[in-house]
Amino acid sequence: LLVLSCGVRPDTALAQAAGLTVRRGVVVDDRLRTNDRRVSALGDCAEHDGAITGLVAPAWAQARVLADVLTGTDPLARYRPRPVVTRLKAAGIDLAAMGDAAGGGPGEELTFADPARGTYARLRIHDERLIGAILLGDNPSVGTVIQLFDRGHPVPADRRALLLGRALGGAVAAPSASPALMPDAAVVCQCNTVTKGALVRCWRSGARTVDAVVAGTRAGTGCGGCRDAVGGIVDWLSEAESVEVTR
Repeated sequence: LLVLSCGVRPDTALAQAAGLTVRRGVVVDDRLRTNDRRVSALGDCAEHDGAITGLVAPAWAQARVLADVLTGTDPLARYRPRPVVTRLKAAGIDLAAMGDAAGGGPGEELTFADPARGTYARLRIHDERLIGAILLGDNPSVGTVIQLFDRGHPVPADRRALLLGRALGGAVAAPSASPALMPDAAVVCQCNTVTKGALVRCWRSGARTVDAVVAGTRAGTGCGGCRDAVGGIVDWLSEAESVEVTR
């Protein structure tokens, strides 16, 4: 038995009955307002600039904008979508998908499949920038690929480092040798847009375990794919504190 469940379909019946403009979803502007300025919409039911999301990260970003507008904290706040990275970690499945990986456009298209290990990688590169990728299975380069896509940095000359997770000399590709080398603005949790700087601030405010940091920042409460990265940063901070105490 093969079951496929693809995409989302917003339930717009209530919005239509209320006289709101509806296409695929409830149509909203950059301030998340519907055609009735007294009514706002966000998340899976909202259609912004012709697109619906179906993911938690854009919903949190929309919620932040709407909260700023409604409370008067920033009446000029506007929602600007960011490129979305989808992570799925279920039993026996490790999947990362981002951008336009369907192909057919300009640029390079690279693929690698290893049925014996259950891994697959597909990359699309244009003007030395990663514009789309699908990584299925255990690929050590997934963190590097996500960072390159999220930040728009140039890809390495040796494309195999991204496809296989290993560079020409055999070393595992990694975005940083240590969390100390990661910029504070680096997004660790894509689902909830939690940066390394937010994790560090939470730790310094007294959250000294992974569970406490997760509770304080929501990192790892979406797909769970960043849980190991959060643990690595907490371990790094604990070791750094231990060194300072010893000195």
